[in-house]
Amino acid sequence: MKIVIAERDDHERVAIEWLISTYSIPINHVFAAKTVKETLAAVEKELPEILYLELDMIPAENWPLMTRHIKSFSPKVIAVTAEATFERAKQAIELGSVDLLDKPLDPVKIKDCLRVASSLVSRREQLNDLDSHKDEGFSYRSLFLEQELNIGKLTLMILHAENNKKYPDLLEFLKAYPFREHPTILPLTDMVVCLFKKTQNIRKETVKFLREWEAAHIEPLAAVIIPPNQEMKTVHEMYRGARRLLEVTFFIGYRQVILPKEGYECWNEIDPFLTSAEQRDWVEMLNSFDKQKIKNWMHQEFFHMDTPFPNPEKLRTRLTSILAQVRRFMKTYQLDNGEMEEYYMKIFSEILYNRVLYRIVQEMLLFLYELLDRARIGDVFSKKDVIERGLMYIEKHYANPDLTLEDVADAVGRSTAYYSHLLMKRQGISFRQHLANKRINEAKQLLHAGQLSIKEIAYQVGFRNPSYFTRLFKEMTNMAPREYKLNVQQEME
Repeated sequence: MKIVIAERDDHERVAIEWLISTYSIPINHVFAAKTVKETLAAVEKELPEILYLELDMIPAENWPLMTRHIKSFSPKVIAVTAEATFERAKQAIELGSVDLLDKPLDPVKIKDCLRVASSLVSRREQLNDLDSHKDEGFSYRSLFLEQELNIGKLTLMILHAENNKKYPDLLEFLKAYPFREHPTILPLTDMVVCLFKKTQNIRKETVKFLREWEAAHIEPLAAVIIPPNQEMKTVHEMYRGARRLLEVTFFIGYRQVILPKEGYECWNEIDPFLTSAEQRDWVEMLNSFDKQKIKNWMHQEFFHMDTPFPNPEKLRTRLTSILAQVRRFMKTYQLDNGEMEEYYMKIFSEILYNRVLYRIVQEMLLFLYELLDRARIGDVFSKKDVIERGLMYIEKHYANPDLTLEDVADAVGRSTAYYSHLLMKRQGISFRQHLANKRINEAKQLLHAGQLSIKEIAYQVGFRNPSYFTRLFKEMTNMAPREYKLNVQQEME
């Protein structure tokens, strides 16, 4: 077995080679690459079964070329990055990576990934004996090459377990199952394809098969059936159509038989990112600890979809866009560490890899409820601190003529409306009144000192217009600044 290690850091390449030799991972040949060009050349020349790929080394303009190359030569990819962003996770998914590892790397995780990748390679080699079913009339060539014609009497079925760990059990159960006509069985890496020459009652048989499977194994299973048709000219077309249909399990779940249906044949392309209004809604819902409103929003957004369904990858992006708002909330309440940080990363992984939208949303809601409970407990003790931190920010920045309530709210990690409400509730005055009081009191101190002109004092305490400063000063003290200064001087005499 061969591996290409595409990594710019010499030390990390050496460390990986050491892991391979130390833990007896069945890799016999190791090749190194430091650049995109070297990586492309090594993959093409050596045909490695595994590619360890540092995503950060690939410029955006080289990404399409890299993906085409990897898909052409089909190595198992272990993706690595120093930037744990959604963009990197999306790239890893696009490459069909075994896993995405974050730097600094954990040797145990690298070892586990290498073992999983080598295991997948071994399984693929065992299964892809292209001539193993010649006597039955079909082979893997039928699935992957446009050479086996569909004469309109063939039914193709895909069986897929939601939990990949049940794959060996599924294969064993399938081989022993008493179909009326035993199909040609073509096991793949994570699913099984069945080809039936006779087509009567296959849907009923499949329903019964799913029922008996679940009675024995509990784990959800989905079956996709492409019935005989004249539109798909080859077995390969039927296989591709079935794989495409399997993707709707993201929306409708497992435990069912899926047949071609209008609305299933294409995706509805959507803008995956939250609008400005939606971002404000999420800030408000989180800051008000409104669990019911969050639940209603999530259910309305993700559980009431008509066909054609949105592109699943775009929907995953939308879920991470929500998670970005949640991340800011966590930072505000200093919950971006420890248990909640681990929980957050678990939800991020659920969004990227869970096969069913319903489960992602439910897991995400449970996480949000726990987060809101912890934040509310912290909020009881921190509300006073929030107000005090805001007042300290005003003390420090009152001389800035551009200072706004939004600046203060941002500084303490609260929404503008929420901080304004807290300030009014605790201090009894608005932000504008408090800022005016602060500036006028500072002006009084400078007038006492008697060293600056009225105009200079106005500028120094945050007023752009000395006339407005004079008018406000008089409203608040019942005398003009010049009159106030004379009174102070007379008192001192």
